[in-house]
Amino acid sequence: MASWIAGTRLVPRYGPRLMLAGLAILAAGLLGAIAAYHANDPTTYPWTLLVALAISGLGFGSFTVPFFTAALARVQPQETGSAAGLLNAVQQLGATLGIAVLGSVFLHTLTTNPPQAAPATAHTAVQRAFWLALALLAVATASAALMTTRPRQQLPTTDHLPGEDDVQAHAVTSSSREVSSM
Repeated sequence: MASWIAGTRLVPRYGPRLMLAGLAILAAGLLGAIAAYHANDPTTYPWTLLVALAISGLGFGSFTVPFFTAALARVQPQETGSAAGLLNAVQQLGATLGIAVLGSVFLHTLTTNPPQAAPATAHTAVQRAFWLALALLAVATASAALMTTRPRQQLPTTDHLPGEDDVQAHAVTSSSREVSSM
């Protein structure tokens, strides 16, 4: 929902500045998750975590659309497909590395403590992973701030989108070049 609202309503109005707002909401959700684990007894499930994760999801959805928009705004039209594919691949790589790093911190915390302290250790392990995620989010926020302050490259605009007539005209032009070269 957040991505849809951001893409249809907020990005056209606020542009890339929405990235920073999305990251702030995501940070609030992560802090809420840390607080949910901190305030709760280690032997019970922190139900307030659901609210914190929902807030994190809203923040991430609000960040993603303006990020992709800002990143692709500097790309020439003929390179948009390649750039979008590269951006998607890098996003998946980052998610995979993030899960590996945060999972490693979580599992390392679990395995370096005695088994009799398992519930408290799991609580601590989750909190450490969330704190690390918050630190990585700070780095992402600094990068996003650079994206919003760098001058945007002005791309040529057109009132005419490629359509069926353009495809037919290109086919006719290509055919006439082939015939004339024979």
